[in-house]
Amino acid sequence: MSRDDGRPFDIVAFDVDGTLVRHPEGWTVWEVLNARFTGAPEVNKQRYAAYLRGELSYAEWVALDIGSWREAGARREDIRAAFAPLTLVDGTLEALRTLEASGVRLFVISGTLDLLLDTLLPEHPFEEVYANAIAFDDEGRIAGWRATPFDMDGKAMALRAIAMREGVPLSRCAFVGDSGNDAWIAKVAGMTVAFNPKTPEFEKLAAAVVRSDDLRDVLPPLLGE
Repeated sequence: MSRDDGRPFDIVAFDVDGTLVRHPEGWTVWEVLNARFTGAPEVNKQRYAAYLRGELSYAEWVALDIGSWREAGARREDIRAAFAPLTLVDGTLEALRTLEASGVRLFVISGTLDLLLDTLLPEHPFEEVYANAIAFDDEGRIAGWRATPFDMDGKAMALRAIAMREGVPLSRCAFVGDSGNDAWIAKVAGMTVAFNPKTPEFEKLAAAVVRSDDLRDVLPPLLGE
């Protein structure tokens, strides 16, 4: 890969919830689906607290959420319909295409659901998506799931693995995210852009802070402009 074209980064990885996708009240996809199928978005805070106390593993947390949707009878199209309050951040596709056209390779490293990205951004330019996955049977019922090992501290592990595999120094890998679970990856990426950051910890770790309603505003630091 050529590194003499003035482009500061060869790889840019993105978070999804709050970064590429927004909710009018700032909810994540997990809160949206728990509210729809369990009637209690607050369950996210309770389970997150249990995770932080070490009472739940990440995989157990994912299993509780998706398992409860399955128990409620949620099917693929029900879940897609429940995504209605979630929309792409303005300028998302344009920003991604601009990066792609500059020669940047794009990845997702997120605790979101793969189905959300496939629904809202089906023709995305990401080479790989590291996220939680739901499997459905032929009738659209939830048949199983795979909890990503690449959320929380696993985000840093994913970026390291991508960089090593592709022969790209971490100094030439950037990350764009918004919340506390992005803090780990911010400590290893060559540069992190905090896009409308939600926690002071993550904001302090970021080299650039962008407060905007349009994702295209992250392009200057990523392209060295």
